[in-house]
This record gives sequence, C-alpha cells and structure tokens, in this order.
Amino acid sequence: MINQKPPVIALADDDADDREIFTEVCADLGLDLKVLLFENGRTLMNALEHPSTDQPSIIFMDINMPVKNGFEALKNIRSNPDLKGICVIVYSTSISESDVKKAKELCADGFFQKPSDYSKLSRAIKQILDTDWKDPCAEFNDSNFIISI
Repeated sequence: MINQKPPVIALADDDADDREIFTEVCADLGLDLKVLLFENGRTLMNALEHPSTDQPSIIFMDINMPVKNGFEALKNIRSNPDLKGICVIVYSTSISESDVKKAKELCADGFFQKPSDYSKLSRAIKQILDTDWKDPCAEFNDSNFIISI
C-alpha cells in the first residue's frame, strides 16, 4: 500500500481570528489535509518561492492584507511558471463587482465571500475541498466563479 501525503492547502489572511476559524473548520470536517497559514501576501510568496514544505494545491487568498495584498500576490503567482498552476480562490469579506472583476482578470480560479456563519463556512469549505486533488480547480469556470452556499 502506498503511503500518500495528505493534500496541502494554504490560507493567506491578515485576520488572526479568521485564520483560527478556518483551521477549526478544516479540523472539524475531519479531512486529512495540511493547512498552511500566512498573515499577508509577502509571507505567502516567500514560502511559495522558497519552499521548505510541500506546495499547496489550493490557496485561499484574502484581498485586503497589509504588506502585500491578495491581488498583488495573485499577480505574482500567475506570473511565476512554477506557481501559476496552483488553484487560487479569493476569500474575502468583499463581494464588490470591481473585486470580482479584478480577481477574474488576474486569473483567480474562484471567488468566495467569507460567510459570517460558521456552518455556512463549513459547508462551503467542504464543497470546495471535495475535489479531485490532481486538478483541484478543474470544475471552476465563469458560471460558478463566485462560490456561494
């Protein structure tokens, strides 16, 4: 029997409470995965460009972060040949038309508004992570770019 490593996901979010809730949801779902946490786009990019651990298959990226915001980090990811294939889901309290448009222009795979309700967040994360880990964002397209629960 082959011992497979659990999938790796990352969350870049400057809000410590949001990072904690996200990891609690992942733990409560009982999924066998590794969650990497970053407090801004710069710490995420440093880890991606100088990996000391497995690269994430999916990155959940907040937009409004200090030092390097989510859009800047997304632009860096998509311009790096070694990283551009990583699935990136914008994960923000904003659902403004301009933010959704910019996320699409920068080639995000999806856009997910942070719900204020724990159970909605849990259902959404479960839905997103119920994926083929060989191509985790294969099911996302223009018709379901905005992930809603």
